[in-house]
Amino acid sequence: MFWVWRAPKALLAAAVAGAAAALAAGVAAGFAAVRPLELAPKDAVVFPMGAVVFEATAELREARVRVEPPVPFTYQVSGRSILLRPSDPLRPGGTYAVEVEATDTAGRSIRRVLPIRVQPLSDAFWVYVKLDSLPHRVYVYRGDELVRSMVASGGRPGFETPEGVFRIQNRGYHFFSQKYQEGAYYWVRIIGNYLFHSVPVDAEGNVIEEEAKKLGCPASHGCVRLSFPDAKWLYDHVPDGAWVVIDRT
Repeated sequence: MFWVWRAPKALLAAAVAGAAAALAAGVAAGFAAVRPLELAPKDAVVFPMGAVVFEATAELREARVRVEPPVPFTYQVSGRSILLRPSDPLRPGGTYAVEVEATDTAGRSIRRVLPIRVQPLSDAFWVYVKLDSLPHRVYVYRGDELVRSMVASGGRPGFETPEGVFRIQNRGYHFFSQKYQEGAYYWVRIIGNYLFHSVPVDAEGNVIEEEAKKLGCPASHGCVRLSFPDAKWLYDHVPDGAWVVIDRT
């Protein structure tokens, strides 16, 4: 006589459910493994001197980038992102084709030609503050035309000038800081307590020569210092609401 063992229904149901779950997980893993690598710009419109960020669907190992029309630029690969920084302003209102060849950490490759559009500025004034090399400089543009180039001083170590894109808020003729025992003329507010202004003056309004000699180097408490003629020119010509791009990396 032979006995046939029959599994309890509950045990059978559990086994079937486990197998189904394992199969579903395997299918999902298979789909994930074959999911194509994709790449897209983070922003549809970029600022003329703003960083351009491309984001991938997986962590990247390497990339090569080319821009048409040609412009000088640097780029770096970090995680799932490619950060492109133009060395010269992109043409306001223009469109550029960025060709990217990238490989992710799994060895998958992609080649895309991605269009980026630059914010149109017409004939508006805007300011580019370049603090990533010496001497520090401030460039004032009207649309895509360079109007004035100025030697400047950004924040010294520990008092770094904030990086980013801002809009000029307001302005004034003179201020004096009791905390730092320094003042300045022709201040123009970038954001918060960060200003464009002249080289420092003492409580009597006299130029502090020791500080004035540092123009071009990191020297301030975070503001952007300019010579007296340049500070007055910016004060007189660049209106409230004008864009300011500060680059220090």
